[in-house]
Amino acid sequence: MTHAVESADVAIVGGGIMGLATAERLGAHGLSVIVVDESGIAGGASGASGGLVRALDMNGRQAAWAAEGLDRYLRRGWRGTWPQVHEQGSLTLVDADGFDRAVAAVAAVRAAGQRAGILPAEEIRATFAGLSVPDGFVGVFEPGAGWLPAKDVAAAMLSDAGPRVQVRRARATRLLTSDAGVSGVETTTGRVRARAVLLTAGVGSVPLAESLGVQLPLRTRAVSYCLFEPAAGTDVSGLPTVVDFATGAWLRRWNSGATLLAGVASKETDVPATVRAGVPPAEERRVRDVVRHRYPPLAGARLVGGVSAYDAMAAGGEGAVTVWPQVPGLVTATGWNGGGFKLAPAVGDHAAARLREAIG
Repeated sequence: MTHAVESADVAIVGGGIMGLATAERLGAHGLSVIVVDESGIAGGASGASGGLVRALDMNGRQAAWAAEGLDRYLRRGWRGTWPQVHEQGSLTLVDADGFDRAVAAVAAVRAAGQRAGILPAEEIRATFAGLSVPDGFVGVFEPGAGWLPAKDVAAAMLSDAGPRVQVRRARATRLLTSDAGVSGVETTTGRVRARAVLLTAGVGSVPLAESLGVQLPLRTRAVSYCLFEPAAGTDVSGLPTVVDFATGAWLRRWNSGATLLAGVASKETDVPATVRAGVPPAEERRVRDVVRHRYPPLAGARLVGGVSAYDAMAAGGEGAVTVWPQVPGLVTATGWNGGGFKLAPAVGDHAAARLREAIG
């Protein structure tokens, strides 16, 4: 279907959690927005997110955004309409080499008004039944953190945005320019004229930006998770969300039953930017072989589902919101390395502010 040329104050390429968080903030400030995404709302990597939210940022570079993001999620968005956080607590495990960073990260979380503390391995084992944590490890525990269903959050953001924000299910093919700078987006269903453009479509942003001389050093990385059902009688009711910095493993409860969602960070890069149900047997074994060391009941747990997906990895290791002065009106928000969901409310607010400045 081909649309007539449409116009908006801002065009956003990417209907994931970052694009929607930004669109909602722009709409709240009275601006019109057209979101362009071939897969629809949260149809790509965002929809496959585990939805973990916590204020902790072990690297410290995005600590303010992480704390702000958790606060906004706990407030259920800007209007109190987002899904409620499953406040099952978040436990981030680090080995002895990471102890000093953990102390600094906890101080930052507390300074931002969120709760966090450091637990030694023996206290973790005594507090959380089933977890196996080696001596010498410590855990940063955030009792108010947890997880959210990513697609439900995306839908709530769009609902909050109201009629000023429209979604065009199409593929962006190139950016439009004029003497004054960026002027819109060409799509497979027609043109979108806009005074500013945000690229937040992961690796899909790369060729669009490159056509205007802007280099985004992004590449895809494999992401998957498995749904495991432990043996009957396994009590998971007290299990927090767990993130293990030493192995790259993470796990959380899945909804209200005994099923657990688990994954392990992958080093496989340059994979197709697709999301599909299920995981290959080799990936199931890889995930199981790692997570069972932290939660032994998963060693013999039955696989009941899973997802194979991807994220956009930045060469520098950190995502960023960037204003490109050589192309007036162009802003990018990319490279979140799979950790963008927890930052999205804060990043969206920041990106919206940069776009408003670009419009003037």
